[in-house]
Amino acid sequence: MTARRVTTVLFDFAWTLFARDSERWVGNAAASIDRTLAVGEAHRIAGDFAELLRETATDPAHIARDLDPRVWDRAILAVLEQIPGVDQALASAMHETHAEAVEPYADTVATLSALRDSGVRIGVVSNVGWDIRTCFARHGLDGYVDAFVLSYEVGFVKPDPLIWVAALEALHAAPGQTLMVGDHPAGDGGSVAAGIPALILPMVDSPAQKRGFEYVLRLAQVPS
Repeated sequence: MTARRVTTVLFDFAWTLFARDSERWVGNAAASIDRTLAVGEAHRIAGDFAELLRETATDPAHIARDLDPRVWDRAILAVLEQIPGVDQALASAMHETHAEAVEPYADTVATLSALRDSGVRIGVVSNVGWDIRTCFARHGLDGYVDAFVLSYEVGFVKPDPLIWVAALEALHAAPGQTLMVGDHPAGDGGSVAAGIPALILPMVDSPAQKRGFEYVLRLAQVPS
């Protein structure tokens, strides 16, 4: 029996399509408040932040941050202040500049372009409390995305299957012909409960690196 062709690919946002440049983000935030960082400290702080977000992504106590931008702002500041070496001033500076430091991975543009050229529809499904469309627009990638399904807009947080139901409806897609791509086994892997196979990629810290999207193109039967 021939496998059904993938007609729709859903991507997570943070640490899947985009990541923060740690030196640019933490370094610029520190410079804005005249703070000097030790060698390697910016990378360590950014790594601690990423790990804390991942650890709390599916924690019921933190779900509210992904449903309300006002709660998101307070919650992210609280997460930043948990990091050793980050006080209130640095946390505030990092929070103010976090969106500008988000960059696509080295193979994000080529992957989205290849999928679009092959007629595959693209969705972004993210647990987030702010409008990530600005990041796509800044890098000229908003035109590749057919639907943004953001937790604070639809009222559901991964791994709740209803967030993927909303994505399928927005894209007029069938679950058996859809692929979910993410970095969080518990969060992004929740798509399976909605009938959508999931591809969970190992963590890649720097947006300057390739994310490993050759697996996506292979599963979607799209030439790389």
